Parts: sequence; C-alpha cells; structure tokens
Amino acid sequence: MSMSKYRLALFGGVPLVRVHARLRIPWPIVTRQDRNAVMRAFDVQDFSGRGSSEVYGLEAEMASSFEMPHGTALNSGTAALHVALASLGIGQGDEVIVPNLTFIATAMAVVHNGSIPVFADIDPITYNITADSIRKKVSKKTKAVIVVHMHGFPADIHPIQELCRERNLMLIEDVAQSPGARFNGKPLGSFGDASAFSLMSQKNLATCGECGILLNKTLAAKNRAEMVRIYGEILRANTPRKYNSYTLGWNYTLNPIQAAMARTQLRRLPQLTRRIRQASLRMNCELQSFKWIRPPNDIPGGEGVFHFYRIGLDPTSFDFSHPGKFRKAIQDALNAEGLNVRHYQNTPLSGQPVFQTEIYNDFKKQFDIQRYPNTLRVIRSTLVLGAVSSWPGYVLCPGTIEAYVKGFEKLERNMPQILEYAAKIKYTEPWEDIAKTSDSFKAKYSFWKK
Repeated sequence: MSMSKYRLALFGGVPLVRVHARLRIPWPIVTRQDRNAVMRAFDVQDFSGRGSSEVYGLEAEMASSFEMPHGTALNSGTAALHVALASLGIGQGDEVIVPNLTFIATAMAVVHNGSIPVFADIDPITYNITADSIRKKVSKKTKAVIVVHMHGFPADIHPIQELCRERNLMLIEDVAQSPGARFNGKPLGSFGDASAFSLMSQKNLATCGECGILLNKTLAAKNRAEMVRIYGEILRANTPRKYNSYTLGWNYTLNPIQAAMARTQLRRLPQLTRRIRQASLRMNCELQSFKWIRPPNDIPGGEGVFHFYRIGLDPTSFDFSHPGKFRKAIQDALNAEGLNVRHYQNTPLSGQPVFQTEIYNDFKKQFDIQRYPNTLRVIRSTLVLGAVSSWPGYVLCPGTIEAYVKGFEKLERNMPQILEYAAKIKYTEPWEDIAKTSDSFKAKYSFWKK
C-alpha cells in the first residue's frame, strides 16, 4: 500500500472525504406522517395559534411524555426559558445561576426577564454544572438555578435538587439539547419546578422551524405562563378575546403548523433516541483504542441522547505539554481531511461581548472568564464532531462513523508530524479571537444599577 495514501491532507496528501455534506443526512428526518400533519394543519387555516387544537394537543402530549402536569407551547426555546422564569415569579434584580458553558439563550433569557445571570463553572468531564459549583454562587439575591443538560447528557440532578430545596431556590431544567434523555429511569424535564425545551429544526426533537415548550408543576405557574405568552392577557378557549393585559407579556404564540409536525416527531422520539444512542455508543467503542481521545459518556444512572458529540483531547499521551496547540493541530488536520470539527462555543458565556460592555461594569469581577478554569479548559482542549448541525444527522448517516475512525487512525499514524506542526503554531486562545465591536443599541438597563 502506497505511503502517500497515509500522508495527511494538511501536508499535501489526499483528503479522506472530499464533500463533507455527504457525512450527514438531512435533519430532521421527515416522514409522510409529518407531511400529512402539516397539510392537515394548513388546511384548517387557523394560523394564529390562539385556541388551536394542534397547539393544545402538543401541550398535553409533551406534558404526558415528560411526566409534568402542565405544558405551554411557545414560539422558541428562548421564549420557553424566559417564560419559565416569569412563571415562577423570578423578577427584576433577582439572581439566577446559569452554567458558563452553554448556548447564550440561557443567559439572555435571564436578562430579558430583568434578572441577573450569575455564572457557575462546569465539570470538565460532563460539561454540566454541579451542586458544588452552584453552591459557590448562591447569595441572598439568588432565586433560581437553570441546569442545562449539556449536549444531551444528564447533569447530576439529585444533589442539585437537594441544594435548591435547602436554599429555597426554584429549579429550571434547560432540556433544549436533551429530550429523550433519562436519569435513574425518569425523563429529563421532570425534575425541576419548570423545564424548557427547544424544538427548532436541528434538535433531536424537531419541527419545521422554531418551537419551544415550557412544562410547569403547578397550575398557578401554568396560568402565569399563558398570560406572558400573549401580552399578559387571559385567553379562554371558545370565548371572545377581550384584549385586557393584566401583566407584562410578549407575543410568544406558536403557529399550529409547527405544532402539528412537533406532535408527529414526538411520537417517534423514543424509537429515534434508541437509534441515536445505539449508533453513538458504537462510536464510543471505536474510539476506545485511541488513548488520546475521550469520548462523551454517561454519568451513573444517566442515559444521554448525544445531541452533540464532544471529544476531549489529551496531548500528554505523546508527552506534549500544550493542550491548546494540540487541539488546534488536530482540528486543522481533521478539517483538511474533510472530517470537519468545531468548537460550538469559543468563549465562556461571561466572556461574550454583550457581557463585556459598560452596562455590566458592576459585575466585571464576576464576569471575568479567568474565574472559570474548567470552562476554559474544556474550550481549549475539546472539539465537537461535525461542521454544522447536530450529531444525530451525522451518526445516523451510513459510513460516517467509519470515516471519522479512519481519520483518527490516519492522524495517529502521522502523530510525529502533527506534534511538530502543533509546536510551531502561533497560538491564541479561542476566546481571544472574538471580534471587538460596540453595542450598536447603546442600551441602558436600570435594573443593573446597585
């Protein structure tokens, strides 16, 4: 076999994959049932969503599936997070603890609510916040905790529940990446006072656009959620709308077309989740022979759903001391092979430009990213497989697992050259490459003042 076959594309060899898009299937998987449901909703021509049987049906089915009493359908996962806070009485100036590694919507929803995001460091292996990291951030102003089950893997939720009961804190689960995941046999989304779901088109549970679901444990919270959903009004089925607003609200109404497809997707979620887990666990087994790669794994009692497939990289296996340079070299080599990888998040949330403006001067110390060493370590030394979209579209595509494994084998065979390349990299941390721009709105938020 010719040695040129093993030459890395990064150094002039032939890429293993020429068209990266062939490594993934279109997502979500759309069936005839989905099409029929969408057309049925379209033919009804009830496009506003207020009083829609499709919306009511989705609310009931989500609540039943995730073992919560009450569901409220909304037009995005971000809206679900915002309304979760409002429904639980979290208000202006209240502190809400959030993880410092997640999608920014988790923190933005807190700001939209007039509350203050307080960032907690994560566990460097599970990528989730823990009871210990939360406890360090609790103050007299703390009113709630948002636990993100990152990448579809359960956080260690029982100690967090105990801490919230001990300190009288509301617990909100962000289940955007983890519908179908379970902990000790119970579905994620059933452990908190409220849980927020995103059903946008790239999620494991998806629809034809944007969709959010809020689940609540009490009827009082459900009623508040419905008011916030539509301008603070009280709407009743089959009664005229009176246009009276009793509290602050927004237009977070869900379109019945999105609701219709979400319902058919929900019915197939258990079967789809089994396929994703089975294929992803096979990927884990394939990677066991690479001592420098740490695949994602469940905590005891957890059953994750692999929304993203994040791998940890260990350069010490090759006596190389710079994890950032090693990660960058592996990233460059895999991308050159057509086996694209990415960061997904390149900075702790508290380092996002929006949180580094003068608006947040009173919180500079708390927002200093150096106070979150585990989050920095994860960003510096891990990668997410795939160029775009989420992992299920990749792992369910025939041949993708084999392609990535061949890529890792090729890299390992050429590791001396990769390490030489890594040593010469003029390295900057991912969070140092963020473009600096001004806040074009020059917004001022009075609730941030002491």
